[in-house]
Amino acid sequence: MINDVEQMFKYCEISEDGQQYFFKDSIENQKIMLAAFKHNPFMAKYIYIPILALEFVFNTENHKRIYHYLNHENLLPIVKSKCFYVGNQQEMNDSLEGKYSWSLSSDLLDEKENSPQIKELFEEVKRRHPFDSYIWSFTLDENNMALQNYGDIAVVMNPQKTFESLASKYTNPEFKDMSTGNAFIFPLRVIYDRKTQIEYLSNTLDIWLNSIKIGNYGDYQDASLAMYLYSLVFKHPKYHQEEEIRYIINKIPDANGNGYDVKIGGKRKLEAPFLPTLCNEIIVNHRADKEGNENIYTVQTKVKDILDIYDFNNTVVRKTDLEY
Repeated sequence: MINDVEQMFKYCEISEDGQQYFFKDSIENQKIMLAAFKHNPFMAKYIYIPILALEFVFNTENHKRIYHYLNHENLLPIVKSKCFYVGNQQEMNDSLEGKYSWSLSSDLLDEKENSPQIKELFEEVKRRHPFDSYIWSFTLDENNMALQNYGDIAVVMNPQKTFESLASKYTNPEFKDMSTGNAFIFPLRVIYDRKTQIEYLSNTLDIWLNSIKIGNYGDYQDASLAMYLYSLVFKHPKYHQEEEIRYIINKIPDANGNGYDVKIGGKRKLEAPFLPTLCNEIIVNHRADKEGNENIYTVQTKVKDILDIYDFNNTVVRKTDLEY
């Protein structure tokens, strides 16, 4: 079995994080993944979701801190309600979110097969949403200049505790009896490398096209689901400096395709737990110096006052180590 595992790790290019996740999984699930790999290594690498997750996973147990950037004005409702409003993939600030990967896939498909029937099938897959997906974005960099465009503070959270809090709220133990309102949660690293993106999308499209040719509905469904996953983790290379880690929360939707907890300003949101035990520090950056009459010191004081009022007494507030 060890030799089979090593072959799978090498062929599927599974990172150290993914390898660690594999060995933490049950023996039964390990055997299922190995059986899928031995049956067809090529398809296991590109369309089998459990192995794909290992290829992109972020190991929450390997890190102590992750950072989410936002404006300090938005902190009050978060600490007051003890929940963080996580946005729907289709309603993110990035206008390319969820569209970039599908657009790249469409271009690749044109090079392979441009018949109207195939294009219509592709558009049908693109329109279909097997989950109502929400994205909570983080980075491992407390001084990420690119992400400071999103706000003047970085909320510091514990990766594993954050994952556990989401799983406790949305996922049934051992995934038993998962139904509407439940969610599958994936902590994944965003992929910006265009060469990698083209490799995965092109090979997946080849499997998808072949499944249509030979009438293999199972492969068709798996390849379609893989393309949906790619749309959640592939971003335009121009955003590579963000170095984003994202917690993808795939809600099982209701009959109308919705899985949101609440609407804020007309946008669908999940109410992710945001408790004092999850947030041990907030870092104020120099974007605060550019906001009206504020500066890094006044914002630091405001943030600390808000935290103290709502029982985040042990959360430290400090200014960034950067000089500008």
